[in-house]
Amino acid sequence: MKTAALFALLTASLAAAAPSLKPRLVQKRACGETADLICYGTNGGTPQNINPDDIAWAAQYLRNIAQVNNGTDGTFWNMPPANDCEEWQLPLAFGETVLSLAKHINPRINSSVLFEDTANTIDGGANPTAESFANSLLGACGTDGGMIGVYVNASNPAYLTPRYVSSRATPGGVIIKIVHSLL
Repeated sequence: MKTAALFALLTASLAAAAPSLKPRLVQKRACGETADLICYGTNGGTPQNINPDDIAWAAQYLRNIAQVNNGTDGTFWNMPPANDCEEWQLPLAFGETVLSLAKHINPRINSSVLFEDTANTIDGGANPTAESFANSLLGACGTDGGMIGVYVNASNPAYLTPRYVSSRATPGGVIIKIVHSLL
């Protein structure tokens, strides 16, 4: 029990510091990737050999960013229209073997997704069902890593607020990639 409380305190304090962790542009890339699930260890892909605990940490860290910033603009990962399909490193402290990336796959749209949805895409949710875990990057790809479009919970009231609606953003057009960190 002490371990769980310590973990919650640590991740909450790190998530509160998230605004100081500036997202980093990883690459400007041509478009062409889709929201379909791709696991890197299949069909000739290179397995990433990522520690599954680090993948779970990445999801929990993003989920805590959402919780700490609940009700604010900091609840969302935003990708405005651009000239190409930029790929950004998601804010993550102490990721060890994992690098979590967000890529805009449709540069013409203003994409904005909840950090909570991003986290759930990675691990299936804070308390995943067997089905949601199997459909997550961790459940489907495991240590190999992979990529998939963000699973959006369209019924989340945050997507229906006047502020979100007036932003003319759409909760789509973003894929999450889980790869091995070289750091």
